[in-house]
Amino acid sequence: EAFPKQYLYTMSYPNFCPGPSHILKAKHPKYSKNTYDQFKNAFPPEFMNMPVMGAWVPVEYRPDDIIVMRRNPYYWKVDEKGDQLPYLNELHYKLSTWADRDVQAVAGSADFSNLEQPENFVASLKRAAEETAPARLAFGPRLIGYNLRMNFSANGWGSPDERGEAIRELNRNEDFRKAVTMALDRKAIGDSLVKGPFTAIYPGGLSSGTSFYDRNSTVYYPFDLEGAKAELAKAGLKDTDGNGIVNFPAGTLGGKDVEIVMLINNQYTTDKSLAEGVVGQMEKLGLKIVINSLDGAKRDDAHYAGRFDWLIQRNTTELSSVVQNTEQLAPVGPRTSWHHRAGKDDQLDLMPFEKELVDVVNKFRTSQNNEERVDLMKQYQKISTEHVNTVGLTEYPGALIVNKRFSNVPQGTPIMMFNWAEDSVIRERLWVAADKQGKYELFPEQLPGKPGEKGPIN
Repeated sequence: EAFPKQYLYTMSYPNFCPGPSHILKAKHPKYSKNTYDQFKNAFPPEFMNMPVMGAWVPVEYRPDDIIVMRRNPYYWKVDEKGDQLPYLNELHYKLSTWADRDVQAVAGSADFSNLEQPENFVASLKRAAEETAPARLAFGPRLIGYNLRMNFSANGWGSPDERGEAIRELNRNEDFRKAVTMALDRKAIGDSLVKGPFTAIYPGGLSSGTSFYDRNSTVYYPFDLEGAKAELAKAGLKDTDGNGIVNFPAGTLGGKDVEIVMLINNQYTTDKSLAEGVVGQMEKLGLKIVINSLDGAKRDDAHYAGRFDWLIQRNTTELSSVVQNTEQLAPVGPRTSWHHRAGKDDQLDLMPFEKELVDVVNKFRTSQNNEERVDLMKQYQKISTEHVNTVGLTEYPGALIVNKRFSNVPQGTPIMMFNWAEDSVIRERLWVAADKQGKYELFPEQLPGKPGEKGPIN
């Protein structure tokens, strides 16, 4: 490709990770009798002192507890005086839960956390406001958002049964999608997560915190339950048996109640709270939603296999940065979209508005003109929100929780844009003043050891 700028945003993360050839080569199938599975498993987590280009080297690993990393004596970056980075001799990564890591960071028993669960906002702010608080909070732009995604694939992706196929046909009906988005009281959904000025109404599409966001290009269908019911009727759905749930037309599934299975991640309180809100509000519309709550890995397996009617997903980087993983904004290929992928024949059954989105995204990826790229994203936002490509639920900012002893933390760093904030703050530049330093190192005055051997060396 000519001028493939988009690949610059994926270097080192998430799909371009260079490794040491003198270590990896001997295990690679091209240079050995190993299979790719054997190569994949040749370096287990217990393999310490792996040569790295980064600022620290893993020297100790305790399963379900901690990873200890010592500074890389061969690191290639220097500061403005020519002194080698990093400033910090040792890093610890401790295993914790999503909620507990915030509690630990606010309390001072951990140094850094990305505050991303709104249920923890108020308590964290109260503690950080105290004079004796060991940590400070820094909120960034509203880049955390949640979308309800409908499975648009009527091509066999996920091998749906008769009911699943019928739901997908509804998902592809614009009147039905408008009914769903109009039936959502987004203010109530946001308030169910946290009271106060944190959450904002999010119609879907690009995050309002991205530089490509244009409010005038965003089509918002306000909460209107009666209007939503009218849209549902236009889609051919009426409550024919008087039980409060609309029925399929007589020729579809024998006119049964419309029952939709919604996939969610059960490891996050936010996801579960949003799902409960959607279930309650859809019931008022006349749709029965059944939650399929799975843990992270199983949830992802079900998602990627296409085994869902609807799903709730936290926004990924293409909606917050636009320039990273841009292809995920539309089904430009058989497996780029989060909610519309090809079936066994690798063919996509795109709706007219999706073809427009694909055209816009492809033009954006090849354009070298910044003004044109801004205009293309305005077009994308209008098409996406007008036709309800996704149903936005809510959006809110995240906050960095950083121990006050650290200096050189860039102000306004978002907790997630191109990468998580622990990378975005440029860790190798962080330092601690001499009068604030403590005895936290587990391996003081030691260097990384020989690759594959346990522990550092003196």
